[in-house]
Amino acid sequence: MKYEKSCGAVIYRNNGAEIEYLLVFNKKIGANGHWGFPKGHREGTENEYETAQREIFEEIGISVVFCGNARAVTTYSPREDVKKDAVYFLATPKKDQKIRIQRSEISEYSWCSPEKARILLTYDAPVLEKIEKSM
Repeated sequence: MKYEKSCGAVIYRNNGAEIEYLLVFNKKIGANGHWGFPKGHREGTENEYETAQREIFEEIGISVVFCGNARAVTTYSPREDVKKDAVYFLATPKKDQKIRIQRSEISEYSWCSPEKARILLTYDAPVLEKIEKSM
């Protein structure tokens, strides 16, 4: 069995009234795409944080600050004979950045209330629950 690893983050901001999560619509996964958090495959000797930071920047064009030790892992099989761990951290965007999505992978993004995020998330709802417990 082949092993893969991806890293990303549950990115949040406080808009003054409530917390919002940043979701991306990944058009490459599944027949119709899916809503989730930015993440991607580890390259070379990158550690998990380096992978998450690079992938977030590649997919949405922003840099983030990781918050504490919040970490959630989900394990699944994206294809036959492949086991994959997806590691997520809690992060917040650095100030005064504009989101620029990577059109080859991401078709749109949305800042969502926790309630809306739970409705939109296709596969990552358990990740959100795990991260929120550590906030």
